[in-house]
Amino acid sequence: MSVIGTLKTTRLRPWVFAAVAPLVIGLSLQACSDGGNGAAAQPHARKAQRVVSINIAAAPVGQSKAGRSGLTPGLATFKPARPGRKVQVQAKVGKRWKVVTTTVQDKKGNATFNVPGVSKRKPVSYRVLAVKTKKDKQVVSKSVKSSNWKLTWGDEFSGSGALNPAIWKTWVPGRQPTKFDCSDVLAGNAYRQGGAANLKVSLLPGVQGAKTKTCPTGQFGNAMVAADSPEHHMKYGFAAARVKFSPARGQHSAFWLDVPDYSAITPGDASTGAEIDIAEYFGDDRPKGGLASFVHTMNKKGKWDSIGGEYKSRHLLPKKKEWSQGWHVYSVEWSPTGYIFRVDGAVTLKTSKSVSHVPEKVVLSSLTSMWEIPALKVSQLPSVTKYDWVRVWQRPGA
Repeated sequence: MSVIGTLKTTRLRPWVFAAVAPLVIGLSLQACSDGGNGAAAQPHARKAQRVVSINIAAAPVGQSKAGRSGLTPGLATFKPARPGRKVQVQAKVGKRWKVVTTTVQDKKGNATFNVPGVSKRKPVSYRVLAVKTKKDKQVVSKSVKSSNWKLTWGDEFSGSGALNPAIWKTWVPGRQPTKFDCSDVLAGNAYRQGGAANLKVSLLPGVQGAKTKTCPTGQFGNAMVAADSPEHHMKYGFAAARVKFSPARGQHSAFWLDVPDYSAITPGDASTGAEIDIAEYFGDDRPKGGLASFVHTMNKKGKWDSIGGEYKSRHLLPKKKEWSQGWHVYSVEWSPTGYIFRVDGAVTLKTSKSVSHVPEKVVLSSLTSMWEIPALKVSQLPSVTKYDWVRVWQRPGA
């Protein structure tokens, strides 16, 4: 046995080798074992992925990233999740399956997509296919057929001038105490222009808009209209609007549903009516993105309880973009068992709580509440939120 680093060789006696050999052999065996525990290493098998569910909505409330609206949203769920795994959405054309769009799974294994709901006025069969990878085999779902409901009513806001009086009424005109001490709802602040409904927040003219002790920022004109006729009320179904929100802070614009008659609400019983805020926007440059959805119901004490709130929405936008910089489709799917809120077809809130079971009316608004006015920059006024269209699909048989 030689000692490395020297030229000197040392001869070991037989009894020394006999003592050392078992130790060397033992160390060698230990190095080859699983952590020295004597058990052979067992690699963990990768669990095969499967499609848990695939669903197609019953109304075209989706929109592509390129801004094409009129598409129908779908959702496929895979387990276990493979975040980033490519998924094809295929439509049956004759006897073949044709790829119509691609998407990827998120961290929960969900793959969202938007597809045409009909082809030549007929339903379409769809399936999803998780593409084969080095680690995973191809996974194919069962097929599902689209079933777009018939449009109940809608307004495309064509032309210019006043809103259609057969549909829209100025709601709660004038000044409301406490919450809107510095604002008046004005009929003239809601109008059609450029093929869209324009709802405006403005500084009231002359002394009407002057700063006061109560209103140190000034006094403002707001807009709020409701589809108040019973033939335009809805109970269950889809309500959607394509909106381009104002970028201004210190105000909020909204698309929502509300109870036609508040006196019919039974405090503590959500089934007798709820305020369903499909989309509210509180202005640009907010960390989460500025979008919110709520369900407000009256409790037994006559106070309002809320579900929802402002949610993280920037991941749904292109980088460095704001919701005010483009047209987007905001919708709610309201059923006897709950609500599903979507933006461009992507689910943003799902809840089975506080479900209303009475007909409600569609409301559009641009308002300056007392709590937010301090953030309002008068130099940004007038600020305008635009509604390209509003559409309602009543649930069949509701």
